[in-house]
Amino acid sequence: MEQTNQFRGNHQLKSQLEELQLEQIDELRVSAHAGKAAKRALQQANDHFRRANRDLGELAAFIAASLTTVTAVEAVINIAIDKIGLAREMLRTAFDGYILFLAVLLLVGSVRFGLIMHRRARAEKEIDHAKQLVFKFCPPEEWPKLEE
Repeated sequence: MEQTNQFRGNHQLKSQLEELQLEQIDELRVSAHAGKAAKRALQQANDHFRRANRDLGELAAFIAASLTTVTAVEAVINIAIDKIGLAREMLRTAFDGYILFLAVLLLVGSVRFGLIMHRRARAEKEIDHAKQLVFKFCPPEEWPKLEE
């Protein structure tokens, strides 16, 4: 049964419409906040990804520089043996020490490589999750552009 007053109005229908409008406004407000948070999360995930890629490049350059110095040290040792006449045993000991130092650097570099790759993989997952949230809460004109 519907409640009516003397002017034959339906109060229950009006209150339902008002509640529906309030719910829609709340949903829009929540969606706008969620969209902003999703875009912010996407920006942070992209920053993490770029930082991991930069660290990976720096590590590769460091390892390449370490490997090229091995040949330079070997050339210096060969010149020192031939031209200066230093004892081979002393130079070989110095070269072995340098090789040991280089091996430690490569070991530390490989551990660092593993950590960087783990951070990079985590950043990729963050990007995927943030993009899903952006697609869910943001209008299509605010979606991230496809990278070519």
